[in-house]
Amino acid sequence: MSASVLVVDEIASSREELARALDADGFKVVQSDSASAAVRSIWENQFLVVYIASVLSDTKSLALSEQLQQMAPEIETIIYAKNDVPSRLARQAVDIENGEAAA
Repeated sequence: MSASVLVVDEIASSREELARALDADGFKVVQSDSASAAVRSIWENQFLVVYIASVLSDTKSLALSEQLQQMAPEIETIIYAKNDVPSRLARQAVDIENGEAAA
């Protein structure tokens, strides 16, 4: 696997924990600490999945998800909560890459 994923989370420790789980499953991970940085990343890279923390201070998570899907409809977006298990979230990306499930 070498697909790229984007993790958008203002909390560095949460973002890094999910990034480690995704890296362990073979994904290239780009981390973003804000919605505006995520939008810039979408213009600069191609992603299989974008993980968006359920709480962001600069926008609503659902609004960011909708904006990113308008910019790049081929990207799956997953809004995740603080209590979601990173390894299960990473498994969703594996399933999406394998064509087994949609977010």
